[in-house]
Parts: sequence; C-alpha cells; structure tokens
Amino acid sequence: MGGRNLKDKIVSYIEDKFNIAPEFIFQRSPKIAIFRHPKNKKWFAALLPVDAKKLNEKIVKKYSAELNILNLKCDPSLAYILCDNERIMPAYHMNKKHWISINLDSEISAEQIFDLIAQSFELTR
Repeated sequence: MGGRNLKDKIVSYIEDKFNIAPEFIFQRSPKIAIFRHPKNKKWFAALLPVDAKKLNEKIVKKYSAELNILNLKCDPSLAYILCDNERIMPAYHMNKKHWISINLDSEISAEQIFDLIAQSFELTR
C-alpha cells in the first residue's frame, strides 16, 4: 500500500473514529506524530520515520531508506504471535513487551492496522 498514503489513512481513521488529531510534541523531531487520550494523556499510537538501519537485519536487507512506522500498544501474547520482523516487529524506541512497530512500507492491510489501533486505544484507556 505504501507508507505515505497509508500514513494519511491512519491519521484520518484516528481523527474520524476517536476524534483525536495528531500532536507534534517533539521540537527536535517535528515529523513524529503522537496520538493520545484527551483525558489521561496516555499515548496509544505514534507515527514516526525511522532509518531502516536502526531496525532489524531482515528490514535492512529489504529496505535502504527511511521507513514510516506506527507504534501501538499491544497485548504481549498477541504481539508475540504477530511479530514477523518485517511487517510487525517489537516496538522501536518503546517497551518491546507491550508495544509493537508496524512497518507502513510493507505489505500489511489497512484493515489489520485499524484493528490494532482500536485495540491499542482500548488498552490505554
């Protein structure tokens, strides 16, 4: 599907379903979009660009540039099942037991991503 197009669909999905807009809270990293609950301020999603070299060996072999990834909270037992280290992997720069990273430049369906976003939203309520 492609990173940029999918990224826009994710932002639209979150805005439409949860009425939450992305926040750009890091001055040094203005491309990082955070989505969090309005009341408790807990994050449930983070969209960020990551250099493929900072990820796993499988990613480095297939991708050479910056990737768009989506970090989501995930039940650890489901995360274990989902992680294939290309489409879904242990989270970049987050707790790897409770968070996953989705490679938006891989072959992953928007429907699966939307389901995982909804689960992340519920886990962080």
